[in-house]
Amino acid sequence: MVFTACGTKKTKPISSVDSSSSSKPETSESSKSELKQTDRVVLYTASSTNQNEMIQKMWATLHPDIELELVSAGSGELQNRIIAEVGNPQGDVMMGGSYAVYTALEDHLAPYVSDNVQYIIPQFKPASDKFTPIQVNVNTIMVNNKLLAQTGATVDGWESLTNPALKGNITFADPSSSSSGREQVVNMLAAMNTTSNLDDGWDFIEKFIKNLDGKISSSSSAIYTGVANGEYAVGITNEEKVIENIVNGADVSAVYAKEGITLRNSYCAIIKDCKNEYNARLLVDFFTSKEYQQACATELYQRSVRSDVDFTVEGILATTDLNAIEYPGEWVEKNSDALKEKFQDFWTSVK
Repeated sequence: MVFTACGTKKTKPISSVDSSSSSKPETSESSKSELKQTDRVVLYTASSTNQNEMIQKMWATLHPDIELELVSAGSGELQNRIIAEVGNPQGDVMMGGSYAVYTALEDHLAPYVSDNVQYIIPQFKPASDKFTPIQVNVNTIMVNNKLLAQTGATVDGWESLTNPALKGNITFADPSSSSSGREQVVNMLAAMNTTSNLDDGWDFIEKFIKNLDGKISSSSSAIYTGVANGEYAVGITNEEKVIENIVNGADVSAVYAKEGITLRNSYCAIIKDCKNEYNARLLVDFFTSKEYQQACATELYQRSVRSDVDFTVEGILATTDLNAIEYPGEWVEKNSDALKEKFQDFWTSVK
């Protein structure tokens, strides 16, 4: 098993903070009295089956008198569902999905700031009271070692993915249906422009699309399974999926692009006018607690947003040692829909 990290730029130093956590919702006495306490909570989750099972097990131990109902789907589908249910929401909390998903939903989310936010790494603390970061996602190039050797190509970053030797041998998630695919395009735009203007990175995206040779996936899970199963030599996915496949014996490696990685978060949020808001607050507290965050790091290989959670995997760099570049949050908020449309235009014209 091989893990490759390239580049020398580092993230800003991370401050240490107090490591205690809260188990009750942060709310004033007056607002507390207004919240109806019920015996259930409904979670819209874009997480994996393994993560959902872990959530149910831990929740049942922590809150045995509150039934947790899970509705599982992709983040885009859940986003559309929340919008369709405005005025009569059937869910209480959404978890999973990117910054663009939650900024688009902001008018349909309820404000809540958990006590646990004080323990989040400063650079990842939320700018909004409508959604809370719960994981650090690392865009990672996953390679099948055997197939890559057969191509004769070297993969060390974004530019290397335009090597003609890899044409048709790269799998990528369609940004119109996958939030992770969309975030990977954002990363390439941020890393591969030469002017500090993300819109100047589209020349690179055009070259990358040409090298896909008409092959794209509507499912982000198909990326890591396709590389692990030997269907493709290269794919772009979230880091934890690469680590999981390596631990499970797949002959694959993780490559961290030498041009830079936009460290990004996945989030959770309370749905506006939900029926079980008191329990929804408990659920957000749970997702941001040290106990849950440590379980995700240990069992699911996810990087935590908390500074007091240990993330130690042999051969994997610490978050502070990654070649990180600033996440262009303001640009993403303004251009998320335009990004999907522009990618589709390029895809149609060059595939």
